[in-house]
Amino acid sequence: MNRFLYNVFLHTVAAPFLVAYYAPRIAFSGKYRRSLRGKLGGLPAGFCPDLLSRPRIWFHAVSVGEVVALGPLFKAVKECLPEASLVVSTGTETGQAKARGSISQADGFLYLPLDFPGFVNRVVRIIQPDLFVLMETELWPNLIHALKRSGAQIALANGRISDRSFPRYKKLRFFFSPTLEEIDLFLMASDLDAARITEMGASRDRVQVTGNTKFDAALGKLPTEAEAQVRRILDLEEQVPVLVAGSTHPGENELILDAFGLLSKEFPDLVLILVPRHVERTPEVLEAIRQRNMPKPFLRTGADRGEQRNGRRIVIVDRTGELYRVYSVASVVFVGGSLVPKGGQNILEPAAWGKVVLFGPSMEDFREAQDLLMKTGAGIEVSGVSDLVNRVREVLSDRETWTKTGVAGREAILKHVGSAQKSAGYLTQRVLLRKKA
Repeated sequence: MNRFLYNVFLHTVAAPFLVAYYAPRIAFSGKYRRSLRGKLGGLPAGFCPDLLSRPRIWFHAVSVGEVVALGPLFKAVKECLPEASLVVSTGTETGQAKARGSISQADGFLYLPLDFPGFVNRVVRIIQPDLFVLMETELWPNLIHALKRSGAQIALANGRISDRSFPRYKKLRFFFSPTLEEIDLFLMASDLDAARITEMGASRDRVQVTGNTKFDAALGKLPTEAEAQVRRILDLEEQVPVLVAGSTHPGENELILDAFGLLSKEFPDLVLILVPRHVERTPEVLEAIRQRNMPKPFLRTGADRGEQRNGRRIVIVDRTGELYRVYSVASVVFVGGSLVPKGGQNILEPAAWGKVVLFGPSMEDFREAQDLLMKTGAGIEVSGVSDLVNRVREVLSDRETWTKTGVAGREAILKHVGSAQKSAGYLTQRVLLRKKA
């Protein structure tokens, strides 16, 4: 009954809204054109599921963050089951680009169709997976029902229930419980996440705590050539202090620029590298710079056209997929989504480079990593411009001491690596048990 009402809602309310949302963006900006066919249940040209061997494992990672978390898990499953065919779907075009660039061993890539019965039933029928692995928490009732009806095992991996979403899930327990009952295995990132998914309706005997694969992803093989490459592209000498502000959101870009303006008076050679969470927001950042009468910044894409930074002290990275490497040149890092109520962004990536990481109070989505880094002193919470300025000043005034602190943070994270192997063990056991059956 719940799914029936859900589908009535999809067809009468959601469908007109989706058309109104997507149509003008596709027509006027070209956004979503690459993913439209997949969202409507189509498969990419050249993707031939009939040629896939058995067992077939289908991973879904909605966007870039989930793809990052999937990387080490995908590798671990492939090592356990080298004969398996592994395909990856994403929900966003940036996620798809990240997956294609970082998960080279996949046997196919596709976009997850919108959760309408006709779309998801078609894709499930064609792929016929033996195991479907959903990264983190995206509960699509029609998709999960179609997979269960097809005979596939269904697992949630790296499961996280944020502080913001948990109250909503609890209120809608009556709706989500039937969907959770169709999931065979819940591999949760922490004890808290395990307790929350159980309270939402998951059967306790299907829940395991395996840790967060983002620890594995951050501390995988660091691209050792990254620092030299970034310094060459941006013409950054090693002794020049660099503040990297990564994954910043609207409302934070302005605060970072104000803080940089104040810090520049004390550290006249300080370089700010600002990396917006969404590159399409770059014009807004440029306008904020203009409004503050700051010198014209250097755009990362300008380097691709042969342009030089020429001493400009604000750099805007207007390309996706480069933030992890950019962190390598930082003297100190601020990670966004935290001074505005977004739940935070990935602080493990800069910590993996041994950097001191600053962030705002909204870190609900990365609480475990936050607590870990704050215990070592390598993670510092700031509350606004004044606090940010003071903390950056502390780090830049004693870089030798704070470098040691950053290394301590990295070592603390190393102790939490291993989630991918543990999760892969549970997942491959599911596949092997099904083969025996």
